[in-house]
Amino acid sequence: MVRWQAPASAEGSRVMVYVGVDIAKVDHVVGAVDERGERVCRPMGFKNSEAGFERLCAWLEGVARDAEDAVVGMEATGHYWMACYSYLTAKGYSVAVVNPMQVRAVRDLRGRSRVKNDRVDSELIAETMRVGQCDPTRLATEEVQALRLHTRYRQGLRDAIAEAKTQAKCLLDSYFPEYEGAFSDEFGAASMAVLGKCPTAVECRRARTSTLARIISEASRGRLGEAKADELKSRAKSSVGIDLAWEAASLEVRGYVARIEFLEAEVAKLDRVIEEALRELEPLVLSIPGIGVTNGAQIVAEIGDVSRFRNASALVSYAGLNPGVSQSGRFEATDVHITKKGSAYLRRAIWLAASRAYQHDDALGDFYARKRSEGKSHREAVTAVARKLCHIVFAVMRDQRPYDPTRPGKDPARGASQKQSLFDSQGT
Repeated sequence: MVRWQAPASAEGSRVMVYVGVDIAKVDHVVGAVDERGERVCRPMGFKNSEAGFERLCAWLEGVARDAEDAVVGMEATGHYWMACYSYLTAKGYSVAVVNPMQVRAVRDLRGRSRVKNDRVDSELIAETMRVGQCDPTRLATEEVQALRLHTRYRQGLRDAIAEAKTQAKCLLDSYFPEYEGAFSDEFGAASMAVLGKCPTAVECRRARTSTLARIISEASRGRLGEAKADELKSRAKSSVGIDLAWEAASLEVRGYVARIEFLEAEVAKLDRVIEEALRELEPLVLSIPGIGVTNGAQIVAEIGDVSRFRNASALVSYAGLNPGVSQSGRFEATDVHITKKGSAYLRRAIWLAASRAYQHDDALGDFYARKRSEGKSHREAVTAVARKLCHIVFAVMRDQRPYDPTRPGKDPARGASQKQSLFDSQGT
């Protein structure tokens, strides 16, 4: 490897080196450029292991006099960057996680849109660090990272539940289409008990009415029973559902039911953990209209330390809720979409909160109505409320004061924390 020493100026100051690490699952590549954007030395590959990270540090010592003379950037590629990031920061290096879209812009600027390999990418990341304004990245605290893992895992479980319900519903549409409407909640306790025993029309026709009544009564705690069993028998007898391979379909539906019940139980356990964590971290977000424990925990987990954002507008950008700009000469488009850059988890949680907040808060409701009167669609108006909600969340978390509905969108008065009293008032 060619060893490069940062030259000193007349006053003895050192030249900064910009380092880019192209992250992958197993093999990473590091490259570097100087302040003029010229290659410092040939890019080098290294493994995602302790030996590989030691090799990386030796390479960095060869291109920069001290850790303070190098700024390291790496793309936010899934979760694979975290181990390398932690190792380098422990060694004293300043590390920033770069948005891949920034690297893509530099790639286009340098005319390398058709050239893509790990070594080129590492130098493009380094060049992005040189020409961009990338602040050092900080990993979340232990508590925030745990809450982030919990809330993202919960969302994954809910998605899996929704997928299992969809698959079960598809089979029911073929084998027992008349089942729809038999229960007020097709995946409620009573219905799930029936689906777990005899989900096809063939099985319902063959089952004894007394057996069905017992299953339904036990699951509904006595609210339903023989009358509902008679109804199911009647629906099954007149069913136009297919009988072909009904046993296989039954096995599959019962499997989906078992999966849904297991996942629902996991969500229930997780909800208790998430609520307790929110009690310790940031219960004041619950004072904001539209924000409950679940999406409040997601918002807090994705934001982490709110002081890392310069202002509320930076938080809006991080959520990807800021509108894009389309302007040329005297033309300026008015119908532009949000950028959707940043945390998709935060954007989803804020938007869902906004879709409820305007219905429960007069100020936000008036703001929503004004946007609608300006010709905005429902979705556009809710997105505008979501941006305003970002400002409210930022102020509440920064000032540690509950939301004041008399001052919508403005910073609450500064003062002492009222975390415990607020959480108690929520009845938790």
